[in-house]
Amino acid sequence: MIFIYLLSGLFLGWSLGANDTGNIFGAAVETRMLKFKSAALIAAIFIALGAILEGSGPSGTLGRLGSVDALGGAFTVALAAAITITVIVRIGIPVSTSQTIVGAIIGWNYFSGRLTDYRSLLTIASSWVIAFVLSAVIAATLFYAFRGKINRSKTHLLEQDFYTRMGLVLVGAFGAYSLGANNIANVVGVFVPVTPFKDFSLGGLYELDGVQQLYILGAISIVVGIYTYSHKVMRTVGKDLFKLSPITALIALLAEAIVLFLFASRGLYNLLLSLGLPTIPLVPVSSTQVIVGAVVGIGLAKGGKNIRYNILGKISLAWVAAPVIAFMISFVALYIIQNVFEQTVKQNISFIFDRQTITRIEHNGFDSKYLSTDNGRTFSSERELYNELKTNSRFTRPELLDIIYTTEIYPMKVNTTLLQEKGLNKRFTEEQWEVLQNLNDKEFRHKWQLATELAKDNCWKPRRMIAGEADKNYNRTLSAKLDILYRSFYREKAAK
Repeated sequence: MIFIYLLSGLFLGWSLGANDTGNIFGAAVETRMLKFKSAALIAAIFIALGAILEGSGPSGTLGRLGSVDALGGAFTVALAAAITITVIVRIGIPVSTSQTIVGAIIGWNYFSGRLTDYRSLLTIASSWVIAFVLSAVIAATLFYAFRGKINRSKTHLLEQDFYTRMGLVLVGAFGAYSLGANNIANVVGVFVPVTPFKDFSLGGLYELDGVQQLYILGAISIVVGIYTYSHKVMRTVGKDLFKLSPITALIALLAEAIVLFLFASRGLYNLLLSLGLPTIPLVPVSSTQVIVGAVVGIGLAKGGKNIRYNILGKISLAWVAAPVIAFMISFVALYIIQNVFEQTVKQNISFIFDRQTITRIEHNGFDSKYLSTDNGRTFSSERELYNELKTNSRFTRPELLDIIYTTEIYPMKVNTTLLQEKGLNKRFTEEQWEVLQNLNDKEFRHKWQLATELAKDNCWKPRRMIAGEADKNYNRTLSAKLDILYRSFYREKAAK
């Protein structure tokens, strides 16, 4: 039954393969430098590698936007995004997979009464604009560099054609790898918090955790989409928007591959972090926007006369419409799945103001006199509580979120055996695991109680004095480990 829920994610993966492969190889296929079968094979291999090896970074950011906490909800969110993409792809217009899944997740947030993390939303949305502009700038710069080099070169046309073809293969492989790493979050990101897979070892040589197994399934579904339906979209990107030559096709592909890699590579992120340099956020950017940005950059570098602005307008309209459509489909579908098919699409979480939570709120430095009207009350959703607090208090949004976190009823029982059965014990250091074992069978009513108990040991203590990005990254990693504990130890029956 659990794996039936994953079908919508695989459908979304198929949609991504059908749609986004055109962003990588559309220009190369339409300029006849590569056959469709060759392009599809290269894309299949390297998208899968990128998804499995480096897909975790963007998934984390997408998870912070809205953590779908039930398989039925994850199924519906992925289905809404996939339906949106399929409808628009059938028209032949490339659409942003990133935007559709974001719209669908926000639809779940509204249906379930959860608050949307606007900081994560702003990070993701701004990255779409930055990626588009950055791709155009890189493509234009590469165009001028290539043109100068070719004009000075005495290479024979046949030899130049060979080098271009080889370049399209190599850069296409790099682009496909970057696409898999960056966009696998769009396919299975909503399933990460509720993954049904257990970690296991491949002969002691390689550890394959539950999330990576999700990525493998997602990559397979992308490959199927590549082979069955990607040819039509390749034509829109590679020919209809702006007619590219083989050289400009290579330039556009290289610019796209670079931008996708910048927003997906955890290795690059850690390198910049270790050097004390500003980091690039690991977010799922739109490969559609990136390749269109590259094509537009080349077109502008050539004077801008041959850009078909009517096609660009249709593509831009789809970018705006896609998240809105996905939001509406997600919201309606969640209602149907929950009330008609009687499936669980969200956990029923409540929030309480009692002596224990009020004391904790005061301990955190907040004046409880602004909460006097809420004392003794229970709320059934984050949004209901947020609106109540916002109306009757003088707290800032971060302070309100802290109060909501404190009052959330989330009963748990520490069970290290359960973690071992799922292979999750390998996610923690030896010191962290020892602390967990000492708490075995202990029960908690709130998340902060477990976090506070663990933080008595330095290995579980967050860094309060944030001196730089390294400290932020440490706290994000620690928070991700705590999320694993919350999901694993949650006792639904005790919450009712």
